[in-house]
Amino acid sequence: MPVERNSAFNKPFPAQSTSQTHSAGSHLKQEEAVIPETRGLFHSSNNTTKFGENYFQMSSHINQYFKGQSGQDEDTNRNLKDAESQETPERPLSVSLMDCLRHPTSAIPDFLGSYLNLGTSQTGKPKSAMTSPQTILNKKLVMSRRQAEEVTRGLLGSLGLASSPDVLTACVEALNEHLIRHPSCKAVIWQERTAVTLLRQRRKYIHDEGLQAALRETLALIGYVDAVKGRGIRVLSIDGGGTRGVVPLQLLKLLEDETGKKVHQLFDYICGVSTGAVLAFMLGLARFSLEECADMYRRFGSEVFRQNPLVGTMKMGWSHSYYNTETWETILRETLGNRVLIKTARDELSPKVSAVSAVVNWGTSPKAFVFRNYNHKPGCLSRYAGASGYPMWQAVRASSAAPGYFQEFTLQSDIHQDGGIILNNPCALAVHESRLLWPNQHFQCVLSLGTGRYDNAKRGPATSTSLRAKISNLICSATDTEGVHTLLDDLLAPNVYFRFNPMLSAVVSLDENRPGALDQLQRDTQNYLERNRLKLARLCLVLGAERSSLSRTKDWMSERAWEMKQRLM
Repeated sequence: MPVERNSAFNKPFPAQSTSQTHSAGSHLKQEEAVIPETRGLFHSSNNTTKFGENYFQMSSHINQYFKGQSGQDEDTNRNLKDAESQETPERPLSVSLMDCLRHPTSAIPDFLGSYLNLGTSQTGKPKSAMTSPQTILNKKLVMSRRQAEEVTRGLLGSLGLASSPDVLTACVEALNEHLIRHPSCKAVIWQERTAVTLLRQRRKYIHDEGLQAALRETLALIGYVDAVKGRGIRVLSIDGGGTRGVVPLQLLKLLEDETGKKVHQLFDYICGVSTGAVLAFMLGLARFSLEECADMYRRFGSEVFRQNPLVGTMKMGWSHSYYNTETWETILRETLGNRVLIKTARDELSPKVSAVSAVVNWGTSPKAFVFRNYNHKPGCLSRYAGASGYPMWQAVRASSAAPGYFQEFTLQSDIHQDGGIILNNPCALAVHESRLLWPNQHFQCVLSLGTGRYDNAKRGPATSTSLRAKISNLICSATDTEGVHTLLDDLLAPNVYFRFNPMLSAVVSLDENRPGALDQLQRDTQNYLERNRLKLARLCLVLGAERSSLSRTKDWMSERAWEMKQRLM
């Protein structure tokens, strides 16, 4: 289209043709299409009469006078875009509420399309590119914070309009993917007071299992958690220690035999570091049996922790890892798969599970990072950074990247190493995270499992220590687990906090693979458990305590009161 320029203001405007004649109705339509909307001091409204080119020039002159050159450039770009939009024959059609109620399958995508300015079909049926809310998200991969919040509100509106389970499932899945991409948008859902109530009611009264699972994931994404199933919060924490992970396995097997329940049924929150993260994910999320976990450790010794000394020394030179990291990653992929952490919240029986790593490129000192299958509510800020959108195998890989043993693990420009270098006993972190999830619940049981300790009772000579001894002391102090135990033992009641960490008869390294040494490790653990039979019986009694009828009634009344409060606000 030719563009003329006003000599006085250097303002482009569409040229008017005088050779063609139009009817009055068509002339008015042409003026409405040609004249762009101005957004300055002098603007167009529905109550003003449009006088064509003279009106446009006058409004442009007044706005340019008050805006200056920057406003001229902005209006120039806007008018050029408006001139190009005339060539597009299709415009977004408005979708009424009655259309959404009568034809939800076709009207909801049109509603979202018009809300997001993506366009709808002229026939009222969605085009191939607008068949579901998922397509809308794909068209808006890169969004500003404001755009992401608008998309969240649009998806929430579609949830309220959906009538059939298929349409509702599509809307919920689209909302889940959007929240994974933009975690900060969970605040928008909590601001919409009726949204959380709607999600909870949908989950409660819909019998479709797939839809219920998707709604459970949505609630986990926004930070909503159900009440604990026992009398209080039950926490399990597992230390790091490489192949010494067979030590906590024996105690967990004894607990399952005494209580008749699986590990994921006994605890509300499970946290692990390094080898503890392997057990936490395998038992709490992947639902492996204890025997399968024991086989996993034997596989560690035969495939991962076997290396030619010459090759290992050379690998240490160029990759800072003695063992083959690729073999370890292959085993994790085969065992845990690519399932995203937050997706495990779809299972109603899954506890809250986390793995701790150490990010070493945030400042001068390592910082703890929590891989978790849950999110916190807006305003409930954890002391530890974390995320829920990573696959399970990557979380364990990051948590077990022990320096010198495996290569460090990079995720989105963050360098992760073994969490044991700063929190080899993650029990205090587990207590902190559990308190944020259930702020009004007391702790029923906090169980901390160590991987064995060795202390040489012999006194050394009264001379200066060797360099090897100095390095060994530094590593022991950095990976100390008993300091956290002493603190929690003073803060928590004796019938709430339990710690089991056997004393070993010999030093067992993280990469121990000798069958004889592992057998001795199991014997030391059995002897320790035999000496602590009374403590174990007390633990089983505390864990087996069910929630009373009075507590369940209080929970029901609190839930009804919460729903009424949300409706009145």
